[in-house]
This record gives sequence, structure tokens and C-alpha cells, in this order.
Amino acid sequence: MGPPSVVHASTSEPTSEQVAAEILRVQGLADEAATRWAEAELLAEDLSLQIGTVQVSVSQASARYSRLQEQLSQIAVDRFTGRSGETILVLGGNAVESMQRDALRAFALDAGAEGLDNVDAVRTDLENHQAHLDALNTENAVLLDDLAASQKELDKQLTELVSLRDRLKDEEVERAYEAQLAAQRKQAEQLAAQEAAALLAAQTAAQSSVRGGGSASVASAASVSPSASPSASRPFFAANASWRCPIVGPNAFGDTWGAPRPGGRRHEGVDMMSPSGTPIVAVVAGNATMRTSERGGNLVSLVGDDGNRYFYGHLSSWEGGSRRVAAGEVIGYVGATGQTTASHLHFEIHPGGGVPVNPYPTVRQHC
Repeated sequence: MGPPSVVHASTSEPTSEQVAAEILRVQGLADEAATRWAEAELLAEDLSLQIGTVQVSVSQASARYSRLQEQLSQIAVDRFTGRSGETILVLGGNAVESMQRDALRAFALDAGAEGLDNVDAVRTDLENHQAHLDALNTENAVLLDDLAASQKELDKQLTELVSLRDRLKDEEVERAYEAQLAAQRKQAEQLAAQEAAALLAAQTAAQSSVRGGGSASVASAASVSPSASPSASRPFFAANASWRCPIVGPNAFGDTWGAPRPGGRRHEGVDMMSPSGTPIVAVVAGNATMRTSERGGNLVSLVGDDGNRYFYGHLSSWEGGSRRVAAGEVIGYVGATGQTTASHLHFEIHPGGGVPVNPYPTVRQHC
């Protein structure tokens, strides 16, 4: 009997560090896709309102033009029949119809029809509104395709994340993942601190210039207004160690806090993309109230024992009714109810129950 064979470990199996890095890479891609989707949906919401407004303008202009045409035709016919004793209405091709229209219009104007001299202006107004509406509908069709593509891309990445995160059950992979995640977050914090310092320096310099006078100085100050900076008006909400991620499952999101909304509104939460039916939990213990709204669909308002209020929107359904809940207790499931086009959770943080603050840093830290 010969010597025992030596079995070499396969070099094709990725290391724990490689698996951890892949999880972070795919998560990053998913977060980017989620941000693109949120931006596209914002444009779609604004475009929908524009289309509605222009449709009203088209309808009003069309009705006005029709009334003028009817009045014009009636006056012209009355004028014509008054001269000849009979009514002549010529029907035919476009050229004949054009001649008929011009002839009737001439009779009407000859009769001194008051208020009908602006019919051409009304027709031009109608044509302009219709052209605007056609352009908006074309833009909307392209945008809807972009939304569908972003959703498809995101669904693929979230599905991949589910498979990859199963590897975190391996303790070695989990340790590598936590180490790389901590390093990634530290780098992000350092970058944010640098951006904040640069902003503060720019604001200080601008204020000094304004005190020196001059229109150029005023323009310079306006260019570095705090409202133009993502971090200037986004106080960080420090959650305690027991705070839970609101979604238990694969999710992806970007920082869309403060993004403009139609009607002068601002986005006051974070949109967390996740497959429909993914469990949603109470981030802290407290009292959960379930309700509905046209915009947010199925909602949950959680008044936490920590003195803060948390808002959840677009749930597909609730788990139970309004009640006292523990931290981590399932209160509902991800959905697309209300005014939205894809399954996600709209999540807000209201410290002390007051005005909302940017939830992105907190959610990023705990999810």
C-alpha cells in the first residue's frame, strides 16, 4: 500500500477578508443604486405635478378655443345666410376646410364680432400648451424607464447581498467584515470632518468679505450659504447602543435628506430600499401607533421610551395593531403603499418629538 495522498486546499475558495470585502462592495453598489432611484422618483413626482398642471392648461385653452370657433362660425353663418337667404357649409379636404374657415372668419369680422379678433392668439396658446405637454410626457416615459432599470439593478444587488450575508454566520468572516466596516466608517467620518472644516473656513472667509463691503463679497457669501452644504443643516442624532436598525433584512439607502419636494417641501427622512415583505422593527421600546395617509400609505408612529419619535412610511402591512412594543419587535413589513413606485421604508427621526433631523448617519451606523 502506497503512502497516503496529500489533499491540498483549493485556492479558488475566497478568504474571509475577500468575502467581507465583497459584501461591502455589493452593499456600496446597492446604496448607489438606491440613491439614483430616490433621485429619479423625486423627479418623477415633480414631473407628475407638472403634467397635471399643463393638462389643465391644455383643457382650458382647448375649451376656450372651441367656444370662440363656435361663436365665430355661428356669426359667420348668420351673416352669410342673411345676405344670400341660405346656408352654405362646405365639407371636404384640408384645403377646402381652410378656405371655408377663412371665408366664415371674414364674414364674422365683417359683422364686427366683438372679442373674436384674438382667436389666432388662443389657438397659438393651445398649440404651445399641447407641445409642452407632449414634451413632458416624453420626458416622463424616459424617467419611468430609468426608475424601472434602477429598481431591477437594485433588486439584483439585494438578492446577491442576501446570499453573501449568509457567509457572516462564519465567525471568521464576521470578524473580517466588522473590521473592514469599522475602517470604512472611520474613513467616512474623517472625510466628513474635513468637509465640515472646509465649509466653516469658507463661511468665515465669506463673512469677513461681507463686512468689508462690495457686491462681489455678498455674492461670495451667498455661494457658500449653509443651505448649500449637505452637512451644514444636518445635526447628528446620537442613538444609544441598544438602538436597532429599522429593517431586519437586506437594505440599501443613500443620503437624500433635505432634497426638494414639490410644493416647497423637503425630504425629511431616509428611503431604505428593501424587498417587499421584509420585516420592519421598533428601533427602541415605546408606544407604536398604526395609521394611514394618502402620501405615506400604511404608517407607524413610534413614541420611544428614549423621548424621541420615529416615523415609518409605505409599509405593505402592519404586524398587529397600535400597542406597546419592545425594541426589535416586528411592527410591520416593507411595502410600496401611498405615493411611491417601489418597495422601501421611509424613516424619520424626531428628537424629543420635535422637528426631524437627518437620520442617515444614525441608520448608517446601525444598519
